[in-house]
Amino acid sequence: MRTTLEIDDDVLAAARSLARSRGISIGAAVSQLAQRGLSAGIPSSVDFSYSPFPIMVGSSDVIVTDELVAQLRDE
Repeated sequence: MRTTLEIDDDVLAAARSLARSRGISIGAAVSQLAQRGLSAGIPSSVDFSYSPFPIMVGSSDVIVTDELVAQLRDE
């Protein structure tokens, strides 16, 4: 299939290098690189246990509401 792609210069350089070393067209090299990327797999689950923010654990019998936050902020 013929199409037009806008790709980064480093991707084009990698495709050219692959094409030259294997004796194939740049289009075939781009297809092979894309297939490699697709077959590498994408994680099927997300790790929700990681947070870049500090987690503060408090008493489970206190429910933090907007009103409580406003009250504590005003003190």
